[in-house]
This record gives sequence, C-alpha cells and structure tokens, in this order.
Amino acid sequence: MSLHIVQILPMYHPDGEKKLRELADVKQFNEFDEQEIIKYLQQNSVDGIILRAPAKITPAILNHCENVIAISGAGIGLDNIDVEYATAKGIKVLHAPKMNSTATAEHAVALLLSVMKDISVFHTEMQKGNFSFRDGRYTTELEGKTLGMIGFGSIAQKVAKIVKNGFEMNVTAYVRTISDDRQQLANSLGVELTTSMEDVFRKSDAISLHIPLTNQTKELIDQKVFNVMKPSAVLINTSRGGIIHEEDLVEALKNRTFLRAAVDVFAVEPPAENHPFYGMNEITMTPHIGGISIEAAKMTSVAIAENLIKAISGEELSVIANAEKLLS
Repeated sequence: MSLHIVQILPMYHPDGEKKLRELADVKQFNEFDEQEIIKYLQQNSVDGIILRAPAKITPAILNHCENVIAISGAGIGLDNIDVEYATAKGIKVLHAPKMNSTATAEHAVALLLSVMKDISVFHTEMQKGNFSFRDGRYTTELEGKTLGMIGFGSIAQKVAKIVKNGFEMNVTAYVRTISDDRQQLANSLGVELTTSMEDVFRKSDAISLHIPLTNQTKELIDQKVFNVMKPSAVLINTSRGGIIHEEDLVEALKNRTFLRAAVDVFAVEPPAENHPFYGMNEITMTPHIGGISIEAAKMTSVAIAENLIKAISGEELSVIANAEKLLS
C-alpha cells in the first residue's frame, strides 16, 4: 500500500516533486488554506506532510493529524511549524539538510556588497537616466573593514571564508558560549569569537545576522543594539525576519543611527503592501531568495522528499529535529 502525502505549496524544484511522486501518492495544495487542509485530513488517512513557507502547520491542523507520522519543512528553519505541539502528538518534524549554506552565504555577501557600494540606489537613478547622481557620492571599500557576525553556524562560516579570503576583512562572531572545538574552528578561519553581542555591534563596520528564530531570539535585534552601531555601519539579514524589531530598524535608519540595511527576510512573509521598508532608499530588499540557488533547490528538494519517506518508514535520520524529545 502506497504512502499518502499532503504537499502544501510547490516544492522549490520540480525534481523534488518528481521524486516524491515516485515514492508516494501525493495530494498537493497550491495555496495555504488552513480550513481546506483540515477538511482533507478529516476525510483521508495521511502519512506525512511536506510544506514550504509561508504555509504553516498550526495547532488546528495538528489536531487532525491522527495518522500523520512525519512532517517536513523545506528549509533549515522550522518557525512555520508548531514543533512543540507536533512533538506532544508524537509526530516527527524534519528540517532540510544543510544544502543551501553556500547559496545563502553568497547572497549575504552579495547584499553586503550592494549596500557598501549602494548598488540598488545607483541602479534606480540610472533607470531614470540620472547619471549625475554620482556627483559628490562615494562608495565604501570592504578591505580592512570589520564584519561582525551574530551566530557562527555553517552559513556564517562560509561568509567568513569569503570575506576573509576575498576582501581581506576582519571578522568577529558573537556566540553564546565558546567551546574548545568552536575556538579551534574560529582560529582556522581567522575569526575572533566573543560572547558580547553589544561589542560586535559597537565595533563592526558591517553586521551579518546568522541565528535562527526562536522565542529567545524574536526581535532580539532592536533599538538597543542599533544605538551602539557606527553611523557608517550597515546591517545584513539573511536568517529570519522575526529576529529584527522592524519598527526599530525603520526608526534607526530614518534617524541615521546607522547607514543602511539589506534584508532577504521579513517578520511576516509575504510582507504587507504597506510594509514600512517599502520606499526606503536606506534598505535594500530581496524576497527571501538567498538559499534558493538552482543547485541548492534541486539537491534540497530531492533530499527532503526522500527523507520524509524514510522517516515515515522508521529510519533514523539526523534531520529529525525533535528526535530526542520524542524518545524522552
């Protein structure tokens, strides 16, 4: 008997959908409609669910997942899945294997270059034929500047390699604790570690955020840290929009507390039509595309499909985020 999978929103690459359909019967929802999904779960026996943001797995959906064995997100983050409630119901929750680290790291560096060189503003003016906009304006070199990173995971480590080797920047990373292994890794990359986030914001010419969204990190980056930044500094976010207090960011940039920001992520996605970031020359934006290179999308989508089936079949996998809690 074939497994029955609910897929909410298209996967990031058609190869993943092809693989999923080779392994199971699939019911696909092309829009996130909570009530329609609940209705389907009530009327059908479903073994697993696979979804991508902005779709969510809410408590209301989980209340109707009587036969669901596993749920898989499409990325590293699981902030669109109520993992705690799923765990209480005995459902495995999977995240994607770390196959988009290179894509996200490269995008972070691209955004860094964009704001240091003011690419988006110059492009907008050139679209108007305003060549003279260059008069009296200067870009900023990266060489010799300090990049401060909040977090030191796989993506941050790749960013450090790029900016150290490519631009000869100095790199400092904030971490909560400094283990011997982490210190050894930092030494090999030429990165200084610190447990003071405030020091990173105070001393850096650019800040790049690389932490997950949790209850502890929600709106962690707010006016308090903006106030200690250099007036010439820039902020890059390719992690999760919710870690920034967006209203504080807008006010800090309007008040010229620091120079510019570049974001690939938003607290609510897609952002509302009247989002305060829109129309601000001080903020460069991309639509949460950082980790979706063609290479990463293909590898990740296929792996997600295969891992969901393996998890349902009872195989032990490193990508089951709540594995330890399910055993306790």
